Amino acid sequence: MVINDLTILVLLPLAVALVNLFVPTILRKILTFGALAYLLLVVYRLFGNNTEEVVLFGQSVLALDKLAYFTLAFIQIMSFVILIFSLKGVDKAIRKEFFILYPLTVAFSNGAVLSTHAVALLIFWGLSGISLYLFGMMGNEEETPQTAKKTFLIVGGSDVFLILGLVLLWFLEPRNGWALWNVQLALKGQLAYLAFFSILIAAFAKAGGFPLHSWVPDYSKDAPVESVAFLPASLDKLLGIYLLARIVLSLFMVNIAINLLLITLGALTVIIAVMMALVQHNGRKLLGYHAVSQVGYMIMGVGSGSVIAFIGGLFHLANNTIYKSNLLLALGSVEKRTGTNDLEKLGGLGRAMPFTFVMALIGALSISGIPPFNGFFSKWLIYQGILEKAAKVSEGYQIWLLICLILAVFGSALTLASFMKFIHAIFLGKRPQSLKDVKEGPANQWISTGILALLCIVFGLFAIEVPLKKFILPIAVEQGWPVPQLLGNYDPLLVACLTGIAFVLGWIVFLFTRKTRYDEIYLGGMDALEKFRVTGTEFYNEIRNMRVLKKCYDWAGKKYFDLYDLGSRCSLSVSKVFRYVHSGSLQLYSLWIVFGLLILFVILV
Repeated sequence: MVINDLTILVLLPLAVALVNLFVPTILRKILTFGALAYLLLVVYRLFGNNTEEVVLFGQSVLALDKLAYFTLAFIQIMSFVILIFSLKGVDKAIRKEFFILYPLTVAFSNGAVLSTHAVALLIFWGLSGISLYLFGMMGNEEETPQTAKKTFLIVGGSDVFLILGLVLLWFLEPRNGWALWNVQLALKGQLAYLAFFSILIAAFAKAGGFPLHSWVPDYSKDAPVESVAFLPASLDKLLGIYLLARIVLSLFMVNIAINLLLITLGALTVIIAVMMALVQHNGRKLLGYHAVSQVGYMIMGVGSGSVIAFIGGLFHLANNTIYKSNLLLALGSVEKRTGTNDLEKLGGLGRAMPFTFVMALIGALSISGIPPFNGFFSKWLIYQGILEKAAKVSEGYQIWLLICLILAVFGSALTLASFMKFIHAIFLGKRPQSLKDVKEGPANQWISTGILALLCIVFGLFAIEVPLKKFILPIAVEQGWPVPQLLGNYDPLLVACLTGIAFVLGWIVFLFTRKTRYDEIYLGGMDALEKFRVTGTEFYNEIRNMRVLKKCYDWAGKKYFDLYDLGSRCSLSVSKVFRYVHSGSLQLYSLWIVFGLLILFVILV
């Protein structure tokens, strides 16, 4: 095996993790920072170079193409930026384990993306799942162990399906051996569909797509905030959607029925998760549900069969890792300063933490799809692709696709409503007395969120020039697709100017017309207690109590839509039956033996 840039991307962080076992904390930070900075340089060096390959025992194990490069680049970018945030502020109790696992996870993720051999993919994919579990166990919440277990069973359990799918792929296409690229298996026959859905389950579980999504909000609530930004918000999304893209590009020849199924699952992921996010009062759980909701747009785009939507889906994947990590880290800064992420206990922190407020506001506008920020452009491409797809199918399919599109657009509107609540509850309104001494977080935290906020702006204003032309359109060219002509006429710079003019005019009107009167609040002739202050979360309680939605929210509260919980209940029910029929009574065991012999006699006769 030759040591080249691809092996460095795996071996260097592995070596740093090993050294970090034996050195003090300050050296762990320095080594990890230096290693990830060098990996950024390696990825830059690999730009436009697809000739690198790693051969082991005569077989290609690691290689690079445009899709792998896109995913690899954002793994390094996000890992480095989130590391900056983590250099100061990680809980002392987990600091050693954190800086050992961090480079280790980067190595596993890089290996999974670069793997061209099924065995290599299974090894790196499984190890990344173990890292997810170990990071989850670092939390200090009461439900942390249960949440980590749930995450391990869903994500780790899906590895069984990945193994099954890859074995079936080898069985159906033995001439390809265990190669993963350019298999192009036709979806004909039960085994082909079983292989497809088995690998799809692994992709959905990793990315957090419906119905395998329930681990994400729980993990977001109970794991350390740095771990949440690093894995469910960034690396796991990149890996899950990367595998989905591999499925539809390289492994299978997907038909219109599968395209429609993926678009439908994507639309359901969007609307179900955003409805749950609306009523959350825990800030981290709110962001966790939005992490799920944004996956829905990616699934719709990548799985649509439309070139424009596919490009939009990958662009949205990059955008989501940026603004979702920005929002989680901003909330993490607030949490570390206030000791809480409960939206009802926060408020008025905009003046105390101005940098964090501005960065969080940019992230909120981006995820809500407000132009000219990056979230709008990628969603806009997905919508165009779905409309283009609808124009080429029969009338029944058209109606179905338009329903999915309406759900996605409505989900975007609800996202904006949800983040109005998020921003108001944390940074606006009246500050509680208990938070009167809160100050801005350390420099490393707002530098990290500042870099991500800047990327939200750059990827919005220069979407075509930077992310699309440099990272995503080359994927389409490599696939032999014609570079699509974008429908409509959208100029991000023009939109930015118009938005700026509208903002300035609105501010001028406000300055000349404002008439603000401040009154004291009295209840029963006495000054109102602080607990009666307006928190910005009460309006959304009415949504939960709406007659149409109340029953659905009640069922969700009872976890009727959680496959993990339903599976646990079924397992307990089965175990109760076995406990009943195997009560320990000798007479009952004798009866079962006789009954079994009778069945065997009938079968043999």
